[in-house]
Amino acid sequence: MPAIFAAALVLTTASGCALMSSGGEEQGSTTEELMSSAYPFTDLPVHSSFTLDRARSFIYESGSGSLKVGRLYYSAWNDAREVVDYYQHVMAGHGWKLINSMEHDGVILNYEKEGWVCTLIIQEFLLKTYIEVQIGPK
Repeated sequence: MPAIFAAALVLTTASGCALMSSGGEEQGSTTEELMSSAYPFTDLPVHSSFTLDRARSFIYESGSGSLKVGRLYYSAWNDAREVVDYYQHVMAGHGWKLINSMEHDGVILNYEKEGWVCTLIIQEFLLKTYIEVQIGPK
């Protein structure tokens, strides 16, 4: 049992990448890396270490592009607290205003910007962090 725990700890430490440096700046991330998985929501930052679960995710965009809604699921081998800190830092830079946050069996962050709302549900399970993003018009 201790060997399994030690192996998991080494694996997590070796493969997990920190989202934020101690100075609070993103490490080596470009705008393209951050937003590559968020299409068509180009103002929704997503770190390049997260993987979109296409089987669970749902995006609807009207033919004219005037209506977009999405429920996106991501996962990564990052610490959940780092993920929360990351989103609290970068969402403001994309024009999102934090409305409220709740912590219980994970963290829920509710954001809004002109005409839009976005809810991030961040949970950790077996050393992996899962994010559910709900985004759409107000």
